[in-house]
Amino acid sequence: MSTMVKNPPAEKKSVRPPIVQTTVGNYLLDQLFSLGVEHIFGIPGDYVLRFNKQIEQHQIKFINTTRENTAGYMADAYARLRGLGVACITYGVGINIANALSQAYVENSPIVVISGSPGTDEIIEGHKLHHLLNKQSTAGKMDTTQLDIFKHVTVDQAVLDNPATARAQIDRVLMNCLRLKKPVYIEIPRNIVAQPMNAEPGKLQVRFTSDPDALKESLEEVSNILKKCQKPVIWAGHEIQRFGLGSKLLAFAEKFRIPVVSSLLGKTVISENHPLFAGVYQGDISQLEVSEFVDSCDCLILLGTILTDVDTGIFTAGLHQEMKISATSETIEIGHHTYPKVSFTNFVEGLAQLKLNVRFRHDYPANIDRRQIPFIPKKGAKTTTARVFECIQSHLISKPIVVTDVGDCLLGSSDLTLEESSFLACAYFATLGFGTPGAIAAQIAAPKRRVIGIIGDGAFQMTSMELSTAVRYKLDPIIIVLNNHGYGTERPLLDGAYNDIQEWNYSAIPQVIQGGIGIKVETEEELERALTQALKTRGQFTLIEVELDRMDFSPAMLRFTSNVRGKAKG
Repeated sequence: MSTMVKNPPAEKKSVRPPIVQTTVGNYLLDQLFSLGVEHIFGIPGDYVLRFNKQIEQHQIKFINTTRENTAGYMADAYARLRGLGVACITYGVGINIANALSQAYVENSPIVVISGSPGTDEIIEGHKLHHLLNKQSTAGKMDTTQLDIFKHVTVDQAVLDNPATARAQIDRVLMNCLRLKKPVYIEIPRNIVAQPMNAEPGKLQVRFTSDPDALKESLEEVSNILKKCQKPVIWAGHEIQRFGLGSKLLAFAEKFRIPVVSSLLGKTVISENHPLFAGVYQGDISQLEVSEFVDSCDCLILLGTILTDVDTGIFTAGLHQEMKISATSETIEIGHHTYPKVSFTNFVEGLAQLKLNVRFRHDYPANIDRRQIPFIPKKGAKTTTARVFECIQSHLISKPIVVTDVGDCLLGSSDLTLEESSFLACAYFATLGFGTPGAIAAQIAAPKRRVIGIIGDGAFQMTSMELSTAVRYKLDPIIIVLNNHGYGTERPLLDGAYNDIQEWNYSAIPQVIQGGIGIKVETEEELERALTQALKTRGQFTLIEVELDRMDFSPAMLRFTSNVRGKAKG
């Protein structure tokens, strides 16, 4: 009797994508576009013009800015809303983007900075070229000063001086930008931009991996803590937003009914109208009910929160809880244990999947009155900072994105109640000048939403002319300039003539740049009319200049200065 033997199934061969020929510049642009980048912010220059021309012929749109540093701020704001931002500069003089890069580095904003540079052929010939920082460069050796500078504020760098290695360099740098959520630097010699190269098209996939046993152990330790505590609270920071973990955080909080407070840098990590949201926590700078609530809890769960002086309220945050869980992109700490082989992303995802039969009950924040309070202007009353924020709050029904600069505009905004992912501010690096370019970029990143920029007069003077970009591209952010006649945040700390600035006719700026609407308000009635009109106006920006007393401050600013004074006396 014969036995029939079936042929074994043929092995499935992995199908590799077809090799295509492209250029170094186009491959970089294609990879950026596949990652969701639709705009690049920058200034043209002779070393980068060939790459600028490639952008012009690509699906990605080039947004001309007024200077490199504002291009960096705009790429930063874009990255916070879209997941990745790109700025493009020329060699040498483009180094003034370093301040924006520093901000993005410490606040975990993924930016790709692309710089043109002299051609490799020019370097070989030993020409003394303009824009180089080291004019004594020898023949055949490129000046690396710019690269050396950017190494301090980027997590990875690549000089694309060889088409054969360009693909691997580009992919590595972009992966590290997305994995670490920090800026990276790519330099392209101008004769390399159009050089041919082979590529396998495909979107980069970022994966976060942990040691499975370590991850399991860390989550078991969290479970044991949750079984023992009575009043836990989650203190959520900006890294939750940067790593796209808001839904996982909320799933964890809702499953066990754990209230959430946010850091100032992480404001709007979840909707602030959510029943579990208890407020922005900054130690003694917080609203009283928020600080009392956090201080009364017996378990503090810090997720993506960096304990800076700003976010801890000048180190007044209550970190006394015996049970503590702290997870950031750098370290996972639970009690006295650390878990270096557990990724932040996997850890937060694991929290959302915990299976425990516990649900916590808190009187606060369940008893917060979340009804919208209408703003009723007092007839003839002069505008004050506190009333400006009350007026803004009453108009937030349209769910705009709020972008602030540093100072009372930032601190006052901390008390606003906003929707998820609706707040942009450099609350840690605290550089003046981010607000105006940040608001413009936010409008580009989220064209269907309204954007309200709140900016002090001192900060506004630094980058105000970026509004010409809003005119050129028909963008319509609402810019509210709090005119308290100088650097108002500094006055209660230590006043002097150095806090004064030149008076401007801010509401006349639209006439200078031939676009936009300018309105000056001095009373509550004028403020209400101006903001109502601005929200109805599309297609052009509105600048509302609000006249304020030089020593008038928001409630949040008063809490801040009181705390700082107390520290100084102590």
